[in-house]
Amino acid sequence: MDDDFERRRSHMSAVTEFAAKTGPAWVDEFKFELSKLPRGTVVAINCVTGEYVTGTGLAEASDAFERRFGKTVGWIHEIGGGFFVGGGIV
Repeated sequence: MDDDFERRRSHMSAVTEFAAKTGPAWVDEFKFELSKLPRGTVVAINCVTGEYVTGTGLAEASDAFERRFGKTVGWIHEIGGGFFVGGGIV
């Protein structure tokens, strides 16, 4: 395999691991605040800062996240459901 591929694969693995550790911790930290949001609201959390944006669906929350934070590691959580999207937003 070429070195560039291995470097990118290693980076994505590290991003996935970071998001998997910090994302749920932020959700837990904001548990009270998030509980006030309507069921089905999608929350996109910046894993580095803990700041977040919301949307009525995945596309809306993801677009708001990218507009506000750019390309950084994020965690997606649905109120009343909760899901993880492949290592976050990169």
